[in-house]
Amino acid sequence: MMRWRAAGLCTAALLGGCERTPVQPTKRPRADLIGGFTSYLTQQLLANEPLVSDGSTWTDEPLPPGHTIHVVNHDDMDSWKIQVASGTATFENDQCDAAETPQGSGALHLVVTPGAGPATYARDRATRYHRTYLRDLTRLDYYACDHKNNGQQWPFLVLEIDWNGDNTIEDQIVFEPAYQNGAQGGACGALSNQGPEALDRWQFWDGRRQDAAGRFRACWWSVNDPAFPSGFAIRSLSDYITAHPNAAIVNLDGNHGGVQALHGLSSASDSYDGWVDALTIGKDINGSSGQTYNSTITYDFEQP
Repeated sequence: MMRWRAAGLCTAALLGGCERTPVQPTKRPRADLIGGFTSYLTQQLLANEPLVSDGSTWTDEPLPPGHTIHVVNHDDMDSWKIQVASGTATFENDQCDAAETPQGSGALHLVVTPGAGPATYARDRATRYHRTYLRDLTRLDYYACDHKNNGQQWPFLVLEIDWNGDNTIEDQIVFEPAYQNGAQGGACGALSNQGPEALDRWQFWDGRRQDAAGRFRACWWSVNDPAFPSGFAIRSLSDYITAHPNAAIVNLDGNHGGVQALHGLSSASDSYDGWVDALTIGKDINGSSGQTYNSTITYDFEQP
């Protein structure tokens, strides 16, 4: 992967703009060339993002047993809260590829427009998974259909992570579809073996990608742990859990969703238009009786 002179460029980006190496105007920038730059900028923006309440009115509640489908069709519903810096996040009938909509007829529509500041994004975030250990996840997957992006960044997932049980956000980890193949994600991507990405098509993305030996092969990068970079040297979720065995999803003050479905958060000049649906999260739960049961929820985003 080509290395950009990221440090100097991204200082400028945080002030509102970012130069890029010129490309021929008739050619679209290749994802493997811009991926390292884009992820570095996303990392800096996440690291510098103020940790404030997102305004959700949902607090912790017991997860239902078994596999259930929860319809979400408006802001601040079923633990999901919209946050937008530049653009829109709406619940609409699918206009991306209606014949292939994975769940129902609608989806979450994330549109990011160029903005004046560095943090241009649209996202929906959930508070329901506070204190969920990464090792206890039994499902973490979603469908995405992207109509427009910067050549590299499809709708992605972000988890806010506590390492040691003090309910402080020590890290944020990121699952990007672009790195789930060997061409862009190196050895980890080859084992994750998802993709390649394609515009205007619904595609399934698995944030665990468990193999026969029970290892989580999906590739994630870290905002605060330099041993888990983005790009060709990206590493697996199992590697991250080995390094941080007590890593758990947390919410800030119980009111700042630790699970995020996000689009954008790169250069302020970039535009995005994509869809997310059938986001599924499963968790092993240890009950007071000592028995373990599984709770899996598929979030079906629909038009009101």
